[in-house]
Amino acid sequence: MPAPTNKALARILVVDDDRDMRVSLADLLSEEGYRVEACQTGVEALVAVEKSHPDLLITDLIMKGMQGLELLRASKQRDPHLAVVVITAFGTIETAVEAMRLGAFYYITKPFKSGDLLLLIERALEEKHLRTEVQRLRREVQSHYHFDRIIGKSAAMQRVFALVDRLKESQIEVLLTGESGTGKDVLARSLHYQGARKEGPFVAINCAALPEHLLESELFGYVRGAFTDARTDKKGLFVEAHGGTLFLDEVGELPLTVQAKLLREIEDKEIRPLGATKGEKVDVRIMAATNRDLRQAVADGKFREDLFYRLNVIEIHLPPLRERPEDIPLLIQHLMTSSSQPTRVKRFSADALRILLNHSWPGNVRELKNTIERALVLCQEEEIAVEDLPPSLIAAKGSVPNLRAAFLSHQSLADIEREYILVGMELTEGNKKAVADILKIDRKTLYRRLEEYGWKDHHEPETDKGPQH
Repeated sequence: MPAPTNKALARILVVDDDRDMRVSLADLLSEEGYRVEACQTGVEALVAVEKSHPDLLITDLIMKGMQGLELLRASKQRDPHLAVVVITAFGTIETAVEAMRLGAFYYITKPFKSGDLLLLIERALEEKHLRTEVQRLRREVQSHYHFDRIIGKSAAMQRVFALVDRLKESQIEVLLTGESGTGKDVLARSLHYQGARKEGPFVAINCAALPEHLLESELFGYVRGAFTDARTDKKGLFVEAHGGTLFLDEVGELPLTVQAKLLREIEDKEIRPLGATKGEKVDVRIMAATNRDLRQAVADGKFREDLFYRLNVIEIHLPPLRERPEDIPLLIQHLMTSSSQPTRVKRFSADALRILLNHSWPGNVRELKNTIERALVLCQEEEIAVEDLPPSLIAAKGSVPNLRAAFLSHQSLADIEREYILVGMELTEGNKKAVADILKIDRKTLYRRLEEYGWKDHHEPETDKGPQH
């Protein structure tokens, strides 16, 4: 919907069986710049609602045939976002309450001043615009956090996807584990926005970011006078998340005193703000995430065992990037195409790609994303070169930590060679000449290896169809 100040784009439907009132209202609104359609009966108005999709309906309460409240109810069934103003000369408290219950924006009695009605219409259109914008943003958020946007073709990520798919409609507690930067926050939001609570709020708190006394008041809230600086009541995050999801990031950092109160609130489904004498029921799904080994923390007495099992109904472990190197090319491509940075970059040079593939990525996907964003900003050409990468990556380009992991997992040399060649073919979109040059091998050797691997030339450039003699 257009901004409410753009009157020429706002459509208003006027319904009144009194011809003089109908014409008077239509003329007033047309002179103000609105697009106006007038109807004599409720039946005609319903047809117009379905056909013209007005932004605002102004209806008389008492009419021949279909009455104003009946029209209000039927119109809202056809378009829940339609703004409705009811006008009448026979106003009572009962009818006003019923009109508002059925979804009317306002109820105004005759006689009324033109200026009052115009102000009311402007406010009604503004509220409709805000409601429509909220719906649009909600759909955009849901799309942004769709499971399809979580990248990974590795076996480890496929196991994550399979588990997540089974949890989409569930509302049980989930514990997300994994190193920092593996995407636990993104996965938590995806579970929320693709699940049964997607229309409710998603409220997140980093449990490691606040000291103990502030953390407790943030989670549970407080009442005025609970402590020296409590001058007003404050809603806690449990209340703000009512009907939705509360995401406790870095839950392993919670102090033991807060853990005890958190456990009680989760089990009772009731929170008691600091200083309050009675509790308040809340309906909240808890998701938690940690990069710590909570089982070890339980053994060390640093995390309550009962809270651990309460949070850990289902555990989803996100593997570090170094354990799924085959996902790096996909992530690079995704991060480049989804970046909001203005850039002319189209690709990475072979040497730059080799550095990215050989890096251990201790910061995981977050580190990779920052690296890509930095390169897109600094690069002035169509191809990202080595010098566009962070100095720390360039200095470490000789290390191959993924090979260490391969050795420890007892992969054969043939398996490593196969994977390395196929990754090269994927990153160069099937350019055999480029792959042979990077690997420093004869192209005939490369062709022979690819034939053994069953490689299909889906992306091979027209200029490189076969061996060069």
